[in-house]
Amino acid sequence: MEIALISLLSLILAFNIGANNASTSMSTVYGAKMLSKLGAVSLVFIFVFLGASLGGEKVVTTVGKNLLDIDFLSLKSNLIYLVLIIPIVSIFVANKSKIPIATTHVVVCTIFGIGLSLNSLNLGKASEIIAWWLITPIAIWLLNYLIGKYVYFEIVDKLISMDGRKTQKISFSLKFLLISSACFLALFAGANNAANAAAPIVGLNVISAGDAALISGFFMALGGLIFGGAIIENIATKITSLSIIRAISVNFTGGFFLAFASFYGIPISMAEIITSGIIGFSCSTSGFKKTFKKKGVAQIITFWILAPIICIIISYLITKVIIGEII
Repeated sequence: MEIALISLLSLILAFNIGANNASTSMSTVYGAKMLSKLGAVSLVFIFVFLGASLGGEKVVTTVGKNLLDIDFLSLKSNLIYLVLIIPIVSIFVANKSKIPIATTHVVVCTIFGIGLSLNSLNLGKASEIIAWWLITPIAIWLLNYLIGKYVYFEIVDKLISMDGRKTQKISFSLKFLLISSACFLALFAGANNAANAAAPIVGLNVISAGDAALISGFFMALGGLIFGGAIIENIATKITSLSIIRAISVNFTGGFFLAFASFYGIPISMAEIITSGIIGFSCSTSGFKKTFKKKGVAQIITFWILAPIICIIISYLITKVIIGEII
């Protein structure tokens, strides 16, 4: 019965992650007015599922088996529920607010809190993951800021100076490149973020990491298909307007970082990566002051900072209560 309930909660979590996080992979395509919302979330479904199926095993193993120095099997069932319920509630609130929360941070920080409370956190692996979390959004922001500042307008000027026939060919190529880059991003979103929901059932040795990634990926993809439209709308239209060239830059820089992290089995947030890239472009064209004055940017950054901290504190304190150290 407990295994069935844990599995059900894992699927609910995967669904919520897909609605919030995986759907952001197509936000740039939608923002550049290349696809309808339905077209965007349909591609999310296909490529997130493929990514989780083909490449999700390494990150699933990291989150499910390598974050704690003790086995999930030795945990009380209440603690396993905690790993699932705190992220489900946090992500549900973010979905209702139409805010792209860093779902990876929420799930992993909940495990961090439990590990700290039990003195069983793998500090080496935790430090490695946190370093990735700090470096990745800054690197993505910086890359897209520099491209926006020093490369973007030169490309636009060259396109404007071309004759009509060449412009048409290049326009078609850019559109193809944009959709391809978004599919590339969604593919590695599935490979990386499937671990967030699959970790507890893998840690319990109920299912293999590969099979868990496959099932989790399907429900992530389904969540993105059904409820991902609102998040796509928020990212694509409320931070900065996205041209095709800007969108390609954000997708490819984000996709390569996700691919690299997935190869090393490191869970990172795709929503944070994409939003950082878009903010970088906005800073390069609209300026820092105007960008950070926008309500959408302030909300997103607030969620990024508060959600992981709150998850660590809550999971730490509840774990202490469960094991009887706080009454």
